[in-house]
Amino acid sequence: MTKAPTYFGLWGAVPVDGDVRPFTLINPSGGNINRNNRRHHFISAVYMDGFAAEDGRVQVYLCETPENPLPMKPRAIGFERDYYSQKLPEGGQENHRFEDFWNTIETVWPETIRALQARRLSPAISFNVLGMQTIMRARVPATRDRHALMMEAKLRSQHKVAEEIGALPPEMERYAGQFDTVPIGINPHETLLAMQEEFKDFGDLCFRLGFEVLHNKTSTPFLASDNPVCSYDPRQTLHARTPYQHSGDVELIFPVSAHMLVRGSSKRGPVNVVSRHRDISDSRKVRQLNRTIAQFSYRMTIARDRSSDELIRAHAALVPTITTEVRRQDKEIQIIVRNVFGPRPVLSQFIDTPEKAARLEAKMAAASTEQTELPIVTETPSQTQREV
Repeated sequence: MTKAPTYFGLWGAVPVDGDVRPFTLINPSGGNINRNNRRHHFISAVYMDGFAAEDGRVQVYLCETPENPLPMKPRAIGFERDYYSQKLPEGGQENHRFEDFWNTIETVWPETIRALQARRLSPAISFNVLGMQTIMRARVPATRDRHALMMEAKLRSQHKVAEEIGALPPEMERYAGQFDTVPIGINPHETLLAMQEEFKDFGDLCFRLGFEVLHNKTSTPFLASDNPVCSYDPRQTLHARTPYQHSGDVELIFPVSAHMLVRGSSKRGPVNVVSRHRDISDSRKVRQLNRTIAQFSYRMTIARDRSSDELIRAHAALVPTITTEVRRQDKEIQIIVRNVFGPRPVLSQFIDTPEKAARLEAKMAAASTEQTELPIVTETPSQTQREV
């Protein structure tokens, strides 16, 4: 049976597969449901349900304290207040548009998981799996922080050039000579807008990959994280790996439950579709996949039980992030962005009120005073010191 999409147009004209509806049949307007909700999940709670133990809780390993996992309900973690909210030009704030869109995919996720467990294949199942992959790649803090870091590098460079040519705006002149160090907070609205380009890039990647579902038949459950879509060059070893390396061979893994994982490969076809189911009975292979999932986690790793404690701790210190290198020729700026595994970045607060600005100015003034009171060190630092 084929039903005309009610909201998404021809793009979502995917046949219904029995009890599995393509998410485009769900109208994302949201009505008046949860219209006061401003606690926005960046990890879908219904997605995390697939990793919960019998008591309905998951083990949450925060990257700062991976040795002390917290047993928590999925709806109690993976959220921030106003994470998707946007200021309106006429005043006020819009809180629900993004949440309503995610809800279309989350609504059909339980029926999609049941179909995967039954080893079914259909356009609707593939469509929903790829939809969940896409939003779990684009909406998470790892992705939004990456865009914020790129925007920060651009703003710093632009203001440094403006200072050199004497074109700083009057309100910026007090920061002259400080543009390498002054905190620069990026408007969250800008990183929300960047998700549209992230959707397109991920869609382009899916048109290079064929997908399969791996069913875990071992006693070691698959892990998940707050950044569960992992893609890389499979020819690279784990410790030499570059995240999101897509120039040649590509492998993508996405755990969908403690017992199932979607794997994409540039060596498989047909592309952009889930085309087969396979079993994994080798616990070493499950451990290898779990190492990758833990390696790509950003703020937290999520587990059904404590069987992967050591593995999670081993990868807690480094996260997928970027480095930026600014190259300049006269007034032209080129920013080279490289994906790396490194320490999780700490982004500056976005200043959108006079009160926040005053607190920042006071903090900077205090730090400047403390710095001038420190003894002057004249010796040249060693190479090790410079690298740290």
